[in-house]
Amino acid sequence: MRKDTTKVKLRKYIIYYQHKLWSMYNKFKIYLEYSKPKVWWLLVFTGFAGALLATKIFNIYNAMLIIIVVLSVTFGSIGAEGLTNYIDYDMDSIMERTKNRPLPKGLIKKKNALAFGYFFAALSVILLIIIAKYIAAIFMVLGIFDNVFIYSYLLKKKSPYSIILGGFSGAFPVLIGWYTLTSTFSWLPWILFLLVLFWIPLHVWSLVYRYKDDYEKAGVPMLPVVYSSKTTAFAISFSSLLLIVFSLFPYFLGIFDYLYLITVLILSIPIIVFSYMFIKNNDRASSFKLFVYTAPYLTLIYVIVLIMNFVKIY
Repeated sequence: MRKDTTKVKLRKYIIYYQHKLWSMYNKFKIYLEYSKPKVWWLLVFTGFAGALLATKIFNIYNAMLIIIVVLSVTFGSIGAEGLTNYIDYDMDSIMERTKNRPLPKGLIKKKNALAFGYFFAALSVILLIIIAKYIAAIFMVLGIFDNVFIYSYLLKKKSPYSIILGGFSGAFPVLIGWYTLTSTFSWLPWILFLLVLFWIPLHVWSLVYRYKDDYEKAGVPMLPVVYSSKTTAFAISFSSLLLIVFSLFPYFLGIFDYLYLITVLILSIPIIVFSYMFIKNNDRASSFKLFVYTAPYLTLIYVIVLIMNFVKIY
């Protein structure tokens, strides 16, 4: 009889903790979705790339610093997204593309969303301060401040050029990575910083153009909403040309040889083609093709820089 009672109690405990774990897992999924990993994974990669480029000797200490860079940029990106999502609550509730996100859908309480953002934003800076990487910590603070306050709070609902200033926040991770590993100056991380800075408006405006009715309904005056299709197409295409030019700077400054030049030029052909099609047609299909291609383009440029730098050193 006692054995049967014990089995029943054990089964109840198992069922209880199964439900508990499942509930925790579901909450984790909701908050992960809220942090928008599809947005921040590329920022984490650029931070990781910056750290690798600054690493001349691979040892346990440098490996730990690289891990801290990845964690810090991840936490900073999650925190910034958590705070900007809180600011964008009204806008996201109106737009078809965003109304099913966790906060507008009511899956997360607003006070919890705010606390979530503040916690991870602070944690990202604290990590860098603990290991005395103050320059990297300053860049982290500037990045979060630019994304949350300058872009999302001050400019996003007021200026069609908001993303130009907001682009700085997305460009800082490569400098955070570099200056966590070294205090030595090099043009290379700053070129990659500028590369991201010109990539962001191109990438964002291309997406906004596809969903400009949504942004107009939400009262967000992004450039494709405020200006004509023709003007927008020229602005986005001009940004794409600037992206290509800055992609070639490591060659022009003598950092890498002609092999880098040829590789980047080949990768840039689709951008030129899609930009031409966009100017010619002024349609959403051409805009979205440009949006879809620019994410892997930036990633590939960073990968090529990493490979070329590794070969150059070793």
